[in-house]
Amino acid sequence: MKRLVSPVPQIKLTLVGLLLAGLCWLMPSQVRAQSSSTVSVSFYQAPAGPYAAPAVAQSRVESQILLIKSQLQNLVHGSQEFNNLTVKQQFYTIIEDQLSAGKPVKEAIEIGLKFFGTDAASILTKGKKEEYRQEAITLLKP
Repeated sequence: MKRLVSPVPQIKLTLVGLLLAGLCWLMPSQVRAQSSSTVSVSFYQAPAGPYAAPAVAQSRVESQILLIKSQLQNLVHGSQEFNNLTVKQQFYTIIEDQLSAGKPVKEAIEIGLKFFGTDAASILTKGKKEEYRQEAITLLKP
């Protein structure tokens, strides 16, 4: 026996595809341009000083990185806490690199804070980002 295939399901799929494509094309640009970032611009700016001297700040940041590395050794790879601390370590490493390059402490913090706007730091909640920001600022105060 011959089997007949109805073209109706194919036509339905084609119409649905065209409808979705048309909706995407007609969608307002404001909807397409929404940002996934929930962090405000002022988040990326460090408050006015005073801050510790650059040499002292670098020493404190290096100590913090060593502390984070020791904490990472006791955690399960891939756990949320491990991932959070890995991002925190990257944040402090950026600050350390900037201090090593001779940048002022405030500028080094701000460059480090910009890291929280990247995809690498997207695993952090807004609360964790704020917590790490405040920890760094407090650590680098005189």
